Amino acid sequence: MLNQNSLSNAKRTWKSINAKLVLILLVLIFSGFIFFVAMNLELNIVPDEPYHFAVSRVFSTTWGIPEEVSYARNIGVYTRRNPFLGYWIYGRALNLFHLIQPISNKWQQLVFLRVINGLFSIGTVIFTYLFSKELIKHKWWQLLPVFALTNTLMFVLLSSGVTYDNLTNMLSAAGLFYLLRVFNQKNFVSNSLGWLITISIAALVKETVLPLALAMGIAWLVFIFRNRRNIDLSQIQTPKSIGLITILTLLVAGNLFIYGVNLIKHQSLTPNCLDYYPEELCNNTGFAKRREQLALPEELNMLQAFRQGYPEPIRYFFDTWIRAMLMKIFGIMGGSKSYYPIGIVYYHILFYWMIALGFRYFKKTSFRIYALAGILGFYTLTLFIKNYDIELAYGFIQVALQGRYLFPVIGIAFGLFSLLMQKVPHWIIRIPTLLAIILLFIYGGPIRFILYYQSVFADWFI
Repeated sequence: MLNQNSLSNAKRTWKSINAKLVLILLVLIFSGFIFFVAMNLELNIVPDEPYHFAVSRVFSTTWGIPEEVSYARNIGVYTRRNPFLGYWIYGRALNLFHLIQPISNKWQQLVFLRVINGLFSIGTVIFTYLFSKELIKHKWWQLLPVFALTNTLMFVLLSSGVTYDNLTNMLSAAGLFYLLRVFNQKNFVSNSLGWLITISIAALVKETVLPLALAMGIAWLVFIFRNRRNIDLSQIQTPKSIGLITILTLLVAGNLFIYGVNLIKHQSLTPNCLDYYPEELCNNTGFAKRREQLALPEELNMLQAFRQGYPEPIRYFFDTWIRAMLMKIFGIMGGSKSYYPIGIVYYHILFYWMIALGFRYFKKTSFRIYALAGILGFYTLTLFIKNYDIELAYGFIQVALQGRYLFPVIGIAFGLFSLLMQKVPHWIIRIPTLLAIILLFIYGGPIRFILYYQSVFADWFI
C-alpha cells in the first residue's frame, strides 16, 4: 500500500513539474547558445554593436548624462535629447565590472555587456512564458511560444550582442504580460501600474516603443470603458500602489522631459541633426552619405511610384514586405554579415497556413484576443508605413528593413498562433502542423551555428 501511494505521489509530482522542467531545458539551451556566441562572436556582426558599446563606455565615465558623446555626434545624434536610459544602465554595468576586474581590456568589457544583454533576453523569454500562461490554459501549449522564440535565429544573435534592443524587448514583453493580466481581470490597479511602468521605462530606452505604448493605451482604455462597473479601485490607496504611482509619475516626467520638450522645441519626438549640429557635420554623417549615394534625387509620392512601376502599398506588403521581414527574423540581418537560409520559403508557407487557420477557427472570440491582435496589427502597420515611406525615398531597395523591429510584439504573434493550434479540433490538422513547426524551428534555429560553424560562419567567430 505504501509503495502504491509513493508511486501515485511520484506520478502526481511528475505531472505537476514536467512542463516546468521542459521550460527550464529550453531556457538552458537558449542560454548556452547566446553565451557561447557572446563570448566568441566578432565585433560588428550584431547590428550597430560598435556604436552601442562605444556610447556605453562614455556613460561609464559619469553618473549623469555626458555633455557630448563624440560617437553619437558623428552620426548626428544629440544624446541628451534622445532616449538614453539603456546606455546609462550599461554604463553602470561597466562600473560594476570595473570593481570586479579593475584591469580589463575593451574585449573583456564587450563580453561582459554581451552577457548582461543575454540576461535581458532570458528575461524576455521568461516574460513570454508568463504572457503565454495568461493567454493559454494548457501547460504544453504554453511552451510553444517559448520554443519558437528561443529558436528564432535573429533573436538568438541579437541576444548575444550589445544593443538597446534586448532591454527594450524584455520591457515590452513585461508590459504585455501585465496588460494581459488586466484583460484577464486580475488585480486591475497593480497590473495596470505594472504595464504603465514597464512601457514608460522602455520608452526611455528606445523611441520605437511609443507606437506600442499608444496601441496598448487604447486597448486599456477600451477595456476600462467596457468594464467600468466591475473595476475595483480599492487598492489604489495601499502603500504598494502609492509607491508604484510615485515611480510612474517620475517615469512620465522623464518621458515628458525628452519627448515633450522635443515636440515643443523641434516639433518632432527626437531632434534632427541640424537642430544641434552644423550643416557641414550633418552632411557627412553615415546616414547622410547613405542617402546621397542610394536615395532617389527626389522622394516619390505614392502615385509617382505607381506610375514608375514601383509597387503600391498592398502589392508591396504581400509581394515584398512579408517575405523580407520573415527572412530578417528567421535569418540574420547583421552589421557586416547577413545570413538568409533557403528554408525561409517554408516559414512563408507556414505563415499563410496559420493565417488561414486563424480565419477558420478564431470566431466569436473574446475581447482580449481582439485587443492583442489589434496591438500587434497597429504596431506592425506603423512599422510597415515607416518602411514604405523609406522605400519611396530610396527606390524600393529595402533600406532599413529590419526584422528585429518586430521583436517587441513577437510574443503576441507566437502566443496567438499557439492558442490557435490548441483550438484546432481536428488532430489530422493539428498534429502535422505542430510537427512541421517543431522541425522547422529546430532546423532553422541556432543549431545552424553548429551545422555551419566551419563554413558559412567560419569568419563570424574569433
